[in-house]
Amino acid sequence: MSNLRDYFAQAQDEANNEFFNYDGFDDDDFDFVDDEDFDSFDGDDDDAFDMASGRGMGTPTSQPYILVIKNTSTAVAHPVTILGSYNTLGQTAPNYQNVASISITMGISGISYQEFLYQSMNKPFVVGLTYYQSSTANQVLETLTLIQKDVNGNESQKTLVPTIDPYQQQATIIAIKFSYKVDGFTSIVMSQLLGGATAKLYFYPAETSSIARTLTGRRAVSGYGNPNIIKSDKIQLSSSALRQLKGGRRR
Repeated sequence: MSNLRDYFAQAQDEANNEFFNYDGFDDDDFDFVDDEDFDSFDGDDDDAFDMASGRGMGTPTSQPYILVIKNTSTAVAHPVTILGSYNTLGQTAPNYQNVASISITMGISGISYQEFLYQSMNKPFVVGLTYYQSSTANQVLETLTLIQKDVNGNESQKTLVPTIDPYQQQATIIAIKFSYKVDGFTSIVMSQLLGGATAKLYFYPAETSSIARTLTGRRAVSGYGNPNIIKSDKIQLSSSALRQLKGGRRR
């Protein structure tokens, strides 16, 4: 029995180290007081999926966790808090600590919001891309604030300001390329949900952490390939420009 306990203790330590080493959110990260010091959030990182970009053998493509937040009232609801599993699971459905007009559900049939919250506690993940969608005009321009804390009372926040790409044709969808970890302490606060609006948040995981994987000899942390839902920018150079970059001359 002692050998079995030692095995699980070691596996737990490895899982914690691998997950928190993703620009981790450990005790050292609470030395920060200004915007430049949010190392607990990875930031605008196009390479969030690089460790699982699909170039490896058999890497699964990232599939989103979809949250649907609805305001059944014509009045603006503010603020609206989602996630924060450790606290939210003790709240009453369907508004979960928000005003009575708010309803939070999952966008995947057969999966409840409570199940998603439980999973985020036991299988924390790194978000590589957040998709923000609403058919209500200007709803996707409302800011999102990421909040992370620990049991010592330390807390850090980062406000995301959604911006519509001037070249995109749809004004109801915004892709937020900012990577961050989600566990039981992570919550997201929407500044407000407009009257009668429904907002959908798609969280595309770049990595997930699960100690159960170690039972079959695998790493606790698993990566996912880029979903490629955002069109990559391509730069086309003239032949003369290519020659200059290569340091060659025209013959």
